[in-house]
Amino acid sequence: MSVLYKAIWSDASSPDPASLVERLKTCVAKWIQETEEPVPLIEGSSEFDVSQGRHRRILFRMIGSDAFEVTATDEAGSDPTEWSTVIRVVANEQGVHTLVELSMSSDDLARRVSVGRPKVVHDLLSAADKPRLGGSGLLTEPLVLPANAITILAEMLATRSRTLPIIVCTEPSGHDGGAWRRSAGKIAARSEGVAVVVMLDQTAVLEFRNKFGSLAIWDGGIRVYSPGVVTRDTEGWRHRYYLRSRLEESRQPTIDRIVYSVAQLSTRRRVPDVFRIFDGQSGLPSDALDGMIPAKDLTEAREGWEFELEVARDDQSALEKELTSANGHLARLKAELIDRGLANLLWGTQHEDAASIPDSVQDASEAVLAAQMYLADWLVLPDSAICELEDIDTAPEAFNWGNKTWRGLRALAAYAQDRAAGWDKGGFWEWCASGPVLGWPATSKKLSMTESEGVQTGGRFRGTRVFKVDPAVDSSCEITMLAHLKISEGGGNLAPRVYFYDDTSGTTKKVHVGLVGPHYLVPNKSTS
Repeated sequence: MSVLYKAIWSDASSPDPASLVERLKTCVAKWIQETEEPVPLIEGSSEFDVSQGRHRRILFRMIGSDAFEVTATDEAGSDPTEWSTVIRVVANEQGVHTLVELSMSSDDLARRVSVGRPKVVHDLLSAADKPRLGGSGLLTEPLVLPANAITILAEMLATRSRTLPIIVCTEPSGHDGGAWRRSAGKIAARSEGVAVVVMLDQTAVLEFRNKFGSLAIWDGGIRVYSPGVVTRDTEGWRHRYYLRSRLEESRQPTIDRIVYSVAQLSTRRRVPDVFRIFDGQSGLPSDALDGMIPAKDLTEAREGWEFELEVARDDQSALEKELTSANGHLARLKAELIDRGLANLLWGTQHEDAASIPDSVQDASEAVLAAQMYLADWLVLPDSAICELEDIDTAPEAFNWGNKTWRGLRALAAYAQDRAAGWDKGGFWEWCASGPVLGWPATSKKLSMTESEGVQTGGRFRGTRVFKVDPAVDSSCEITMLAHLKISEGGGNLAPRVYFYDDTSGTTKKVHVGLVGPHYLVPNKSTS
């Protein structure tokens, strides 16, 4: 079950928390039954047939008089995908606290899903008085700011306690028939509960640009400002922007990408302790599941878990080995620097700063963006190589996969740099095997320098490893790339792959990346 969206907020302004809990319970009942006059929710299980041919199973439980939980599971006919929405509401002396989490599971791992908040989020937020998450207020519609209110946006961005992304949508020059407003409205509706959407007209855009310079956005573009302090001098690469041209060329996919990015951030949010009241209280007797799950399904699930566990243990062992080696190297460097009287250099580089290459990223999309910005001297990663990262960025392993991708791209760039500096004992595999600080594991589970004969010659796979390349490498602007990083052994067809071409001994003296994307884009006999 993959978590796609998680909204959490508290309302400390209600004078009557018990009454608010009842209002929220009614909102949930209306949403479940899709009617303005619902029957009261009953303790335990119930089922409903709702719109679009969906069948909805409900598990409802009260904990005392101040807390309730609803789990709603939707299925539709022969669709292999199951959607689950969990709603939790708790009232205590600090206020009324709400959590809404949307998950999905499917037999089709490569299935594209359109992420967005469940409608019940809007209903629950509308019923609250002043919902907040930390230092961020939650809105049910876009915030329209005129030019004389840009200071409000500046204060919002600079607030240290801000916990939600701010998505700034700008009016384009000329006439677009109101498309920018409609786009902002769609983004605000789908990201409700996990982001704040701000709309700026042309005069406000000018003032915003005057105040924030290149860190602003303008002329119909959209920018997503991640949580954290943002000022004019902030490093801009973490705050993704989408130009007007991209929106006009592919408006819906771009909107999807923006919503994906903020929804994916929300899934990693820690659940506050106030919701622990629900832990270990399923409301079901201990034998409730006995006989409900077919033995065949349990066996298949166990085999899948055992495989994932084996992969995780292999990864852990490899990481522990690499960490031990890196710590030994670091200790030797430390001793040498101290012996040479350069201890200040050691401690001065302990932490990353705004101008340095980041140590970590949030997801695969951020990894490729950072590579394009920081590694361009040794690594060529064109936009054409970035393919279908939306599902990777919203998978449960998004953070893990993103940072492994970032590590792999840094390894390729470091290899090219070392080659230019005179290292000549082989190719990328041999370089990794030599144990460099920024190396990649030289094992068959993590790195392949070629493909099987069947992939190279098989008709159905022909062309799947041909990628665009700098014309300085090949005049046709395309080349076959067989070498690739295996970002993850687990994850099925969705697991990321990075295909590359080593031109360190050629014209460009760089490594060229042809693909960063899911495994299903480069199938082989075991995945097709």
